[in-house]
Amino acid sequence: MTIEARSLLAFLAPLAISFLITGWMIRLAPALGLVDIPSARKVHTRPIPKGGGLAILIGWIVAYLWLGYGADGPGIWGFKGSRPDEVLTGFTYADLGVWVIIGLLIALLGLVDDIRPEPWQLRLGFQLIAANGALFVYGGIPGRYSSTLEFALYWAAAVIWIVGLTNAFNMLDNMDALSAGVALITAGHFAAFAFGHYPFLMLMGALTGFLLFNYPPARIFMGDAGSTFLGFLFGTGSLHLGMTALQQTTSSVFISAENEGPASWPLILCFLTIPWYDLVSVVTIRLSQGRSPFHADKQHLSHRLVALGLSPPHAVGAICLLALGIGLGAVAIRRRLSTESNFLWVYLAGCWLALAAFDYLTRKKRQTKIEPSPMG
Repeated sequence: MTIEARSLLAFLAPLAISFLITGWMIRLAPALGLVDIPSARKVHTRPIPKGGGLAILIGWIVAYLWLGYGADGPGIWGFKGSRPDEVLTGFTYADLGVWVIIGLLIALLGLVDDIRPEPWQLRLGFQLIAANGALFVYGGIPGRYSSTLEFALYWAAAVIWIVGLTNAFNMLDNMDALSAGVALITAGHFAAFAFGHYPFLMLMGALTGFLLFNYPPARIFMGDAGSTFLGFLFGTGSLHLGMTALQQTTSSVFISAENEGPASWPLILCFLTIPWYDLVSVVTIRLSQGRSPFHADKQHLSHRLVALGLSPPHAVGAICLLALGIGLGAVAIRRRLSTESNFLWVYLAGCWLALAAFDYLTRKKRQTKIEPSPMG
C-alpha cells in the first residue's frame, strides 16, 4: 500500500466512525442524561445534547488499533526494526498504554463529569495521577541530569505540561466548533510536520466527523469526555515528540532536517499557542480579580472577542485563523532557518506579546459580565 493510500485510509476510517457515532449520540444522549442546559455563563440558549467526544474517542481508538495494531500483528504500517516496540510510524506499545488505556480513563472521568459535575479537586487529582502514570509508561524524562533535584524539576514540568493542556482544551470548549476546530488545526500541524506521525492524522479524521455536527449552530457538544481526552492526547503526544527530537541530531521527527532537535520545542509551542494562551490569560484574569482559577465564567479569549462586537461564529473563526497562522508562520521560519532555533523563540515570544497587547489595549472596550458558576 502506498503512503498516499495509507494516509487517506488513516483519515477516512476515523472520520466515518466518528460521523456515524456522533449522529447516533444526538438521539441517544438525552436518554443518558447527557444534555447541556443553558446558563448565564454559556453562549447557547437551548438544551444541546453532549457526548460527541465519545464519537471522537471511539473513532480515533478504533482506527488506531486497527491501522496500527491490526489482526496480523503490527497493522498495515509494519515494524521498523526487530524490537516489538520499534515501529515505522510512531506506534509503540508505550503509546498504546498512554493514549488508549490512560487516555480512555481520562475520557471516562470526563464522561462522569458530563453526567454529574464533580469537584475540580477530584478532576485535577486524577489528572495529576494520569500524567505521572503516562511518564512512567514512557520511561521517565530522557536525558542526563546533574542532580536529583534537576530531574525532579523536569518531571514536574512534564506533569504540568500534560495536565495544563488537558485543561486548556477543556476550557477552550466554550463555543460551537471552537475546541474541536483548534484541535483539528493543531493536529494538522503535527500530522503534516511530524514525519510519518499517523495518530494525529487519524485524530483529524475523527474531529472532522464530529465537526460536521458541531459547526454553528451546533447539534451536539463534545463534552468533557472529548475535550479532556483531546488535551491529554496533545499533552502526551507533543511531549513525547519533543523529547524524542531532542535526543536526535539528524532525521528527527520534525520536517526531516538536520540538527533540528533544539528547534522542536518552540515549534511545538507555536502549534499549541492558542490553547496555552487562553488558559494562561483566563487564569491570570481570575486571579487578578481575587477569584478561583477554577471558577467557570465568560472571560475566555472567545468571550473577550464577542465582547468587542464579534458574533460567536466570527470569534471562533478568528481564533482558528490565529491558530492556523501562528503555526504556519513557525513552519515557514523553521524551513527558512533549519538549524537555528533562536528565531523561533523570538517569533513565539512575539506572538504571545501581540496577543497580550491586543487584550490590554481593548480591555476598556469589553463589557464582559462575570457570572457565578455552580461548577466553581
